[in-house]
Amino acid sequence: MARDTSRRGTPRGRALPAQGRAQSRPRQAARPAARPTGRPAARPAARPRRAPKAKVATGRPAFLDNAAAARRGAPQGGKERRERYQRGQSAKAVVGVVGVVAVLAVVLVVAYFVLRSSSAFAIQNVVCEPTEHVTESDIKNLLEVPDGATLLNFDGSAIEASLKKDPWVGSVSFERQFPDTLRVVVNEQSTDALVVMNAGSIAWYLGTSGSWIQPTKVTVAQNQSVNDAALAQATSEGVLLITDVPSSVSPKSGSEATDDVFAAVRTFRDGFSADFSAQVVSYSAPSADNISCTLASGVEISLGSATQVSSKEAIAKEILAAHPGKVTFINVRVPSSTGSSYRSIDSEDVEAGTGVTSGSASDVQSSDAATPGTDTASGGQAQ
Repeated sequence: MARDTSRRGTPRGRALPAQGRAQSRPRQAARPAARPTGRPAARPAARPRRAPKAKVATGRPAFLDNAAAARRGAPQGGKERRERYQRGQSAKAVVGVVGVVAVLAVVLVVAYFVLRSSSAFAIQNVVCEPTEHVTESDIKNLLEVPDGATLLNFDGSAIEASLKKDPWVGSVSFERQFPDTLRVVVNEQSTDALVVMNAGSIAWYLGTSGSWIQPTKVTVAQNQSVNDAALAQATSEGVLLITDVPSSVSPKSGSEATDDVFAAVRTFRDGFSADFSAQVVSYSAPSADNISCTLASGVEISLGSATQVSSKEAIAKEILAAHPGKVTFINVRVPSSTGSSYRSIDSEDVEAGTGVTSGSASDVQSSDAATPGTDTASGGQAQ
């Protein structure tokens, strides 16, 4: 087929003329212009608003949420941050100290239980010191330390009970001298009273615990009564004297004095005021309802039974104050204006008595010839 040389080709990449492009694409029809109507153009319809989401209840009060929001929104000062930091550090330090103390306590407890039975602290030596009435041999004879006892596990209560078989032993204390020595310290029971029976010259020491200690012999000089000698001994030892105790009382070392006569004396001692009780040097106790006391001035006071103690003291002090230095005997067995009486001496030359009585209160009261003077009731002349 013959080539047509009369047509020319179009080079690649060359754009077609504008007229050609326009002819190749169909033109779009022009939109007709809007006609003016005199009204403003209609606005597009507004979008409908979404309904607000409902708040979900959290169980927290509103004021807490508001306070938390205020804290989040409020700026925190540097001073407050520092204080909060210091409080936190202090709390950490306290927790650390408590933890260390707890660990040390556990370690010490474990160490104690490990060492308490260790032979390293076994008791090899016992040291004791004698007292006035308890010798070293007395202590060693009564002291019982079982084999295998250590300074950490010995039974102190059992040792004290063994030593208290001696009535002079009041209490016992111990000192551990590591590694193997136990020191025993004996404290004597204090003597409260010297008690003289109504017959014989044997007296007994009564301890402050209310138990009998041991007997003692009263040395009587020529032309001296047992009671006078006993008073001198009691005064030198700083104890109370109790005389005329009935023979029905049977003292026994280490036993408690439970007889009714001692209960009556104890009631008067506890009921008297401190200043009046300090003046009493001896009690006569032939029976529980016939108690009398003697003052340091030698005045004897018949007390009777242990009732109305404060009233009896008040009347006795009133009589003593009204007749200073002249009263020798007061009867307050019945504490009243008509039942109380006293005996006084008219002479100005009056000497202090011995502080003890020669007999019971009833004997002295009925014998007017023993002491010159008059028996006078507190309300007038005695009949």
